[in-house]
Amino acid sequence: MTGTSSGLLKGSNYGEDVIIGVVDTGIWPESRSFSDEGYGPIPSRWKGKCQLGPDWGSNNCTRKIIGARFYTAGVLDKHLKADTLSPRDRNGHGTHCASTAAGSIVEAASFNGLAEGVARGGAPRARIAVYKSGWGSGSFSTASVLAAIDDAIHDGVDVLSLSIGGRGQVAFGALHAVQKGITVVYAAGNDGPRPQTVGNISPWVITVAASKVDRSFPTVITLGNKQQIVGQSLYYQAKNSSGSSFAGLLVGQGCTADTLNGTDVRGIILFCLPLPDDARTPVSTFEYASQYVRNGGGSGLIFAQYTTDLLTVTASVACQGIACVLVDLDTGEKIIKYVGAARYTLSSGKDRTSTHRYRERDTGG
Repeated sequence: MTGTSSGLLKGSNYGEDVIIGVVDTGIWPESRSFSDEGYGPIPSRWKGKCQLGPDWGSNNCTRKIIGARFYTAGVLDKHLKADTLSPRDRNGHGTHCASTAAGSIVEAASFNGLAEGVARGGAPRARIAVYKSGWGSGSFSTASVLAAIDDAIHDGVDVLSLSIGGRGQVAFGALHAVQKGITVVYAAGNDGPRPQTVGNISPWVITVAASKVDRSFPTVITLGNKQQIVGQSLYYQAKNSSGSSFAGLLVGQGCTADTLNGTDVRGIILFCLPLPDDARTPVSTFEYASQYVRNGGGSGLIFAQYTTDLLTVTASVACQGIACVLVDLDTGEKIIKYVGAARYTLSSGKDRTSTHRYRERDTGG
């Protein structure tokens, strides 16, 4: 088996025949992460079933996805109508969680050519049992989750994965599973860098906190004075374009509807700095700023924040067609110093051509 490591993972034979029950929004079985190539027969102790639906046939249950059920009790009709009555994942969260826990090894995985490498779950040889309890945009009910846990216990799972946020009564269902010898793993729901944000704190479960990714996506920003600064982005359009070019740079404080207030961004790059003690989340502010640039005919966005790990926002719909790059606050300060120097040379009648100019170039790192 390629793309694996030694130690505990190898000693456990990569989770061979461990059955992980995933209580979430379902699964997308066609993903390569759920290939059953090389798997033996389903463990004889398995008592689960494959529940069919309009877009889920018996062939969607395999030697990898050995069981699939769905639960609708207590879920509002509007959420059910936004989904399909089957174990299929129309949200994406359940597929993400299942592949994180037990995704098979996939060679040469990448995001449009960026960060190519091996993708695998924590236990790539484990089997997966799906218990779809979340619907539409991710609406769960206590009744549906408890029913899923109860079935998972009787089906014979070894581990239960619940990345569904804190729900008081569900914790007692998890306790019941633990009493039956099942390891229950919760998502912490933490949201740094603020303290005390963990949402799942039941002492009888294993709570796993979010951390950092093990790779970076560097994107070089070239200022008008030829200084190069590195940010991060999932921006990749430049790979097939005629090349990067310089554009004017506009500094915005906060970059909210109130602070931008109809500012013209046509053909330029907006550089956003956070407001002091801003209570808004960086994601919500970024999404507004990127949409503002795109709608206003701007050519890009540089967004300074406390972390560059929230990279998925740079691949959002709002960033399509423009370059969106994240920089940390220290890097943002370097850009501010450049802007200040460029303004000085402009007032002195020198080097007008490079004033407030910069270029973005994807490195494919």
